[in-house]
Amino acid sequence: MINQNLSQAARLAPIVERVHGAHHPEMTRVREITQELADSDAARAEGLFRELRAVTGGYAVPGDVCEAFEATYRALERADAEIAQAA
Repeated sequence: MINQNLSQAARLAPIVERVHGAHHPEMTRVREITQELADSDAARAEGLFRELRAVTGGYAVPGDVCEAFEATYRALERADAEIAQAA
């Protein structure tokens, strides 16, 4: 199950984790969930996005991060909305 936003997040998440992981350990789980979403079917997406919303505080972007971090959260948020709308 891959769409353009999820593809973008999957490309960025490992980079963001490497750069910000020490100060934002939640990025490890964000990367893992993003990869699971990219590799899974639509049936699992709802639960994975629910966990992603919990881990990210509803995709709240911390104030001390780079544009790639923000772009990752925004792409995931758009992918979540697209999946919810399609359901």
